[in-house]
Amino acid sequence: MIVMASVQDTVENDKTPDPGKKPGIIALLLSVFCVPLLGVVLGIFALHKSRTVSQGNLFAVLAIGINLIYTVLLVLFLFSAHYVSQGKAVQQQQEEVLEALALQQRGPVDTDRIAQELHGKLELFRETHGAYPSYEQWLSESGALALSDEQREVLVETATPRSTRVGFQACVASNGVSSGVILRPGSGNPPLVAGDCRNIAARRE
Repeated sequence: MIVMASVQDTVENDKTPDPGKKPGIIALLLSVFCVPLLGVVLGIFALHKSRTVSQGNLFAVLAIGINLIYTVLLVLFLFSAHYVSQGKAVQQQQEEVLEALALQQRGPVDTDRIAQELHGKLELFRETHGAYPSYEQWLSESGALALSDEQREVLVETATPRSTRVGFQACVASNGVSSGVILRPGSGNPPLVAGDCRNIAARRE
């Protein structure tokens, strides 16, 4: 009689619906859709609901474990990204400080004079090669067309240089050949144009 009662209780327990099964499955699915923190919370809730009826919940256990791993990885990723961004910001600040110190030691940079010198070299480059140079071509030139250390230091490929820089902006014709170059002195004075840069859409920033 005791054995029969025990078997009957077991059968009745097996037939008892598990209120935590569906939440456990949903929690496991959340790990697939990369919502780990919510998956952990829902997995714990599902496991608790199953235990209230004395049942286990494999879905909830798997969901908790997988989502916890994802949560840890996500926290590590965010921490690393924050650390890298902070490192870049600090590096940029250090570069600006070093540039300011160098500017104090050597005095203000006459970007207008350097832009005029570069403008002359651009015309000489066109006479020699038949076209205006790209930024990379000009930096690699040697001989009479080579840039001086001062010119190379202040020349940058950007339309908005700092006050100690001269911006370089190539203008490319429809056939892909450089039709001109815009030099923007960091002083804020009007830019110098070598060649034809009237086609704004063809400018290469």
